[in-house]
Amino acid sequence: MRKSTSVLRYFLMLAAVVVISVDAKEKPKTSVADLRYGVALYHYYQQDYIAALAELMVADTRDGIQGHGDNPELIAGGVSLAFGMQHHAEAVFNHILQDERRPQSVRDAAWFYLGKLHYTRGDWVAAEQSFARVSSEFKPSLRAQMQALKINIRIRNKNYADLALNNIDAGELRAWSPYTFYNLGAAHARDGNFASAQKFFSELAEIDVVENPQRRKEQWALQDKAYTAIGYSYLAEKKYAAAIREFTKVRLDGVFANQALLGYGWAAVAQEEYDEALRPWQLLRSRSLMYPAVQESLLALPYAYEKLGAQGEAVNAYQAAEELLAREIQLIRDMRATLTEGELLTLIGSEPLSAEEAKKVLRPEAAQDGALTAVVTDDGQNWLKLDSTSIIKTRSVYLNELFAKNAFQTAVLDLRDLLRLQILLQNWLPKLDAYRELLLQKQGNRERQEQQLAQHSASQQEQKLQAERAAIARQLEQISSSENYMALADDETRALYVRIERGQQTIVRMKAAGQDTSELETRAKMFGGILLWRAAQEYPARLAAQQTELKAIDASLAQIAKTRQHIEEITATSMDIQPTLARLQVLQKDVSMHLENTDQLIAQQSGLLRQQVDRQLAAHEKRLNNYLAQAHLAVARLYDAELRRQPE
Repeated sequence: MRKSTSVLRYFLMLAAVVVISVDAKEKPKTSVADLRYGVALYHYYQQDYIAALAELMVADTRDGIQGHGDNPELIAGGVSLAFGMQHHAEAVFNHILQDERRPQSVRDAAWFYLGKLHYTRGDWVAAEQSFARVSSEFKPSLRAQMQALKINIRIRNKNYADLALNNIDAGELRAWSPYTFYNLGAAHARDGNFASAQKFFSELAEIDVVENPQRRKEQWALQDKAYTAIGYSYLAEKKYAAAIREFTKVRLDGVFANQALLGYGWAAVAQEEYDEALRPWQLLRSRSLMYPAVQESLLALPYAYEKLGAQGEAVNAYQAAEELLAREIQLIRDMRATLTEGELLTLIGSEPLSAEEAKKVLRPEAAQDGALTAVVTDDGQNWLKLDSTSIIKTRSVYLNELFAKNAFQTAVLDLRDLLRLQILLQNWLPKLDAYRELLLQKQGNRERQEQQLAQHSASQQEQKLQAERAAIARQLEQISSSENYMALADDETRALYVRIERGQQTIVRMKAAGQDTSELETRAKMFGGILLWRAAQEYPARLAAQQTELKAIDASLAQIAKTRQHIEEITATSMDIQPTLARLQVLQKDVSMHLENTDQLIAQQSGLLRQQVDRQLAAHEKRLNNYLAQAHLAVARLYDAELRRQPE
């Protein structure tokens, strides 16, 4: 379980850790000073990392987040790094480091994650330089990870000869010490320095097992791997008894039991203890043929029979191996034919299963004739979880090695994201069409409304009412200023008063002719006074009625003005529909183009995945064919030897 490639990803849930580390001296906050930061944290703790990052980036384009120091930038950089947005993460960290006024804890975090960024890119020199800028006050847990990364860089640079157990501080490495010991042991073993390799492997094997169940299981597996590696190093040194001693320390139910059993058998054969070799190889023979160690045992077991002189058992074992190998080769060919690009797309685009559901589907006893079963799980839906889980899992040993690779899992995540994007774009095309139809319908409704309003001659009505209103207003002003009660009298009173006025004119003419008009003047004056009195009594009510009518005209004019303004607004907004329609047309072209590009990328990515799967299965098929050829030759050789012994 080497961590040289996965060591970077183990702590990608970094944002919360960074916040704690850089604010260790501050009192815990019980509320957020900026609502946008609170929203980003909400999405972050809901594991909705894209929404959290988007909230931070939107806030940054405005006036930033106030009241939380450097935390938002560190979170944005960390999440960006975890999601593979390396350029954005690098820009964030460099921005932090350019400001010399930043606290040392913030600068330490930025240098550390910038170093990890260089590490992922394979720029070992830049990574070392960044790590060297981190102070000794950096958070111990993250500093332990950094020390492990620095040792990995030295291993890659072939500069680890001086790294001995006595100058490595396991306490400083903390939880990373088992992986560091294994990586150093493996490096020495590759160089043929088995003595040094055995020291590191032995140190790893002697580490006390932790109480945490998940860590305990991982540590047991790592120790099994160490025992197996020590055993094979002794085997290379021809120290067979010591090799067997180490192989027997490996748990029989562990993932490295098959390799240990195979090595145990070959160590016994090297000592010509063929009976002893049969024990582990017969146990291997009973296990699933999908494992390479079990496949090799199919030929190793009859070889031991041959050495024991049991030629009949050897022939039978070789023939049984032929049958089993041929069946397994056919199984792989069927898998290669089944796992087409379409099947892979269907699998990757399917609904994810929970961890418990996936465990039930993938359990060994659920397998039928070794058929492939692979599922997409919901515990690997985001990049931040790739340190401990996989998005796609399989029970097939032939594909386990491929599926366990970070590059394959990343490619699956990329393809899954592309499939989601494809669905999103496919859904947007009809939405844009519907939006366009709505705008066209809205434009048609507005045009019809304009025509209807024009037919009502709103402008002519307004002009006519304005003229009437002006006339009434002038009349009322004259009547009110002169207190002309008779102007507002009823028709009968005005008609009588007109007759009185004509009578007075007649009296004037009669008087001028020398006639006596005193009685007529008295009567005319009396009747005129009565009529004026009657008009004066009704004057206030009639004046109020006229003013009410004037107000009604004003209300009608206001409504007409409002209608005219509405017409103008309709006309103005109708002009905005055309630019929107043009923009919609551009968007439709963009979406179609993006959909076409996405389709091409999906085809390309699925093709690459299919090639990886087929190459992996082809490699297994080739190895099985080699074993099958060896079994054929062994059977032919034994038959030939038997024929030679028979008398002519």
